[in-house]
Amino acid sequence: MISFLPQVIKTLRTKKADDISLLMLIITLITNVLYEIYALFLNLKPIIIMLGILNCIVLLQIFLTLKFKTKE
Repeated sequence: MISFLPQVIKTLRTKKADDISLLMLIITLITNVLYEIYALFLNLKPIIIMLGILNCIVLLQIFLTLKFKTKE
């Protein structure tokens, strides 16, 4: 769940996101949202909470990537 936190912290500190793949972040978010929908159907509360937090972290990283990525 905390696998994206070091990257978020580094992006915030350096204000650079040139080496981060936006496609990978979007695929991760889509996968997590689908998994969260599945967990909602099965009423798996710990998984729902974990994925909700993870999706917030991934969304933050997507925002930071779009904000700090230099235009080519």
